[in-house]
Amino acid sequence: MLATVVLLCGVGVLGGYGLGLGVDAVRGILPGSDPGLPADKGAPPDPIDLTGPATACGADGVDVGLSVASPAVTLGDPQVFSVRVTNTGRVPCLIDGSEASRTVTVTDPSGKERVWSSADCADGETMLLLGPEDVAPHDVRWGTERSAPGCKGEQPALEPGTYQARAELADVPGSRSAPVTFTVAEPEPDPAASPEGAGPEGTADAEEGDDGKAGGAEHATAEKETAEKETAEKDGADGAAKGDAATTDGGDGA
Repeated sequence: MLATVVLLCGVGVLGGYGLGLGVDAVRGILPGSDPGLPADKGAPPDPIDLTGPATACGADGVDVGLSVASPAVTLGDPQVFSVRVTNTGRVPCLIDGSEASRTVTVTDPSGKERVWSSADCADGETMLLLGPEDVAPHDVRWGTERSAPGCKGEQPALEPGTYQARAELADVPGSRSAPVTFTVAEPEPDPAASPEGAGPEGTADAEEGDDGKAGGAEHATAEKETAEKETAEKDGADGAAKGDAATTDGGDGA
């Protein structure tokens, strides 16, 4: 054994590999030697237990996406938001999929003025189990009106303009979608609902026209009555004149 060691070391030195490589080669053939792991090998990943209880999803294990049905809607018409929550982790996890947790919030373009949230008038809890790469889709309808936390009523009317929306999971802090921008336009006037001359000025003109017609009718009636009275008086005068003439003729005959 000693002769073999000396021989191998000598071969290593003479071959240009150096004494250290020769000693390493000897260690590899000695009984009970531990060659060890190569330097470029890493430790294997921890095993995944898929049979254990599911835990809540973390922000780094879910992706929240948001899209709108239309980039422009008319004031008074609904806007539909599509929310998609994807489990991007390696194990199943739980999220609260209720309206109170899986929310959509509408703000002004700067994101500072809060206009509406789907959580304002919602409560409860609906737990959803998402496996790896599972997607939980959900649609949210907004009636283009304002809201406040606690579902407080009598909110100011919404003005036409540009708004943005975000989706997030309230039970998974840090999970938010990218903002989506859209516009709310003023509704166009309906020509059929506003006939020509039916406005305030047209109504006043119509009333004045009706008054003029009524006044004209009354004036015509008065003129007619006056004419009839004058005719009657004339007929009476003519009759009296004829009576006087008859009386005169009678006297002359006598």
